[in-house]
Amino acid sequence: MGKLDGRVALVTGAASGNGRGMAVRFAEDGANVVIADLDDAGMEETARLVKQQEREPFVQRCDVTRKGDVDALIAATVARFGRLDVAVANAGVVEADTDCLTITEEQWDRTINVNLKGVFLTLQAAANQMIAQGEGGRLIAISSIMGEWGGAGSPAYCASKGGVKQLVKSFALAVGHHGITCNAIGPGFITTQMTARIKELPEVEAFLTDKTPVGYIGDPRDVAAVASFLAGDDARFVNGTTIFPDGGITAGSYSNMMRLAAEAR
Repeated sequence: MGKLDGRVALVTGAASGNGRGMAVRFAEDGANVVIADLDDAGMEETARLVKQQEREPFVQRCDVTRKGDVDALIAATVARFGRLDVAVANAGVVEADTDCLTITEEQWDRTINVNLKGVFLTLQAAANQMIAQGEGGRLIAISSIMGEWGGAGSPAYCASKGGVKQLVKSFALAVGHHGITCNAIGPGFITTQMTARIKELPEVEAFLTDKTPVGYIGDPRDVAAVASFLAGDDARFVNGTTIFPDGGITAGSYSNMMRLAAEAR
């Protein structure tokens, strides 16, 4: 038996990367999985992988920046499975090649809307459904090591992920007495479509590998393993925190790592 047998787990941004990894892991754990995204082809591939775990997924398009879409997603999930037990607010974007002096208002708004507003809307709708059910639940949001460190590049991404880290604390305080926990996962350098540029720059990949204490860059299975823990009964007393599957890189100094990178160039 899987530790999530009979439970219903929803993952936004599940068409690729960490979202796909978490959806497949939840299926391995026995959950009924809801796949939400805007990438139809990607969702189909995730659904195929979930079916390999002998689970029948439910797939629905959802723009997490629109409250109507998010509410419809939760309603459709309940109509299909009768309940919602785990919700992962994973959908995210990153603005590339910007800094605080060059980022446009459009780039800022899109990143904040998806990465922070979208997380808020997803957690809020899922929490209210879980409260109505009266049987507890698990809320999980995806932050990043960049929400812990900050950085000169991608300021909206850093701000949004730092906001997620604080947002889960507020939700944890609001829903804990309902038997619901809310936590965040802050991945380090993980091989996904979003970080594909790392693979295009061998010197950067080598540098990040060398500076990650475990000696390698992670993959979505490492994030999914943390999500599996937070979604299960073993994490019943974990609430309002962020867990960093990052190979130990945040144990060091970001500023020192960047200084070393500059010297390496």
